[in-house]
Amino acid sequence: MIPMTLEAHQGNGHLDLKNEDPMKNQANARGASGFTLIELVVVIAILGLLAAIALPKFVDLTSNARTAAFNGVRGGFSSGIQLAHAQWLADGTSSSTISMSGVTVNMSSAGWPTIDNANGTQNTAAELYGLIMTGPVPSDWTSSETAAAGAGTGTFTLAGTGGGNFTYDAATGFVN
Repeated sequence: MIPMTLEAHQGNGHLDLKNEDPMKNQANARGASGFTLIELVVVIAILGLLAAIALPKFVDLTSNARTAAFNGVRGGFSSGIQLAHAQWLADGTSSSTISMSGVTVNMSSAGWPTIDNANGTQNTAAELYGLIMTGPVPSDWTSSETAAAGAGTGTFTLAGTGGGNFTYDAATGFVN
C-alpha cells in the first residue's frame, strides 16, 4: 500500500492528494531525462546490425570506384589515340607528325602515335600519355614500354583490387 497525504491549500478551498511513495519521489527528483540501460542496449544492437549489413557494401564500393577509374583512363586514352589518328587522316596521311592541342605528336606510317627511341619527347609510354591526354599518368598508375622505330607498345597499370592494365600497340593503334 502506498502512503498518501491530504493537503489543504489556504484560500482556494482545494484539497490535494499527494503520493508518498519514496521510489516515485526519488524518480521525480532525478528528473525524467536520460535513457535506461535497456534503451541503450537496443540502440547499440540496432546500430551493430546496420553496420554488419552496410559495411560490406562500402568496402565493395572502393573496388567499384577503382574499376571505374581504370575504365575511365583506358577509355580516355583510347579516345585520344583515335583523335590523333583522325587528325592524321584529316591532314592528308603523309605527315609524320600532327599537332594536338598545340603539341606535336609523332605518328607512324600507318597514322598512329608512336613510342619511339628516336624521339626524345615521345620515347616512353608516360610521355605519349602526357601528349595525348595533356597531363601526366595518374599518380597511382605505372607505365612501361617497349620502344620501337616507328611503332612501340606501352602498358599502363593500376595495381590492386579493381585495377588492371591495358596495352597500346602503336603499330595497329589497338588499346586493349
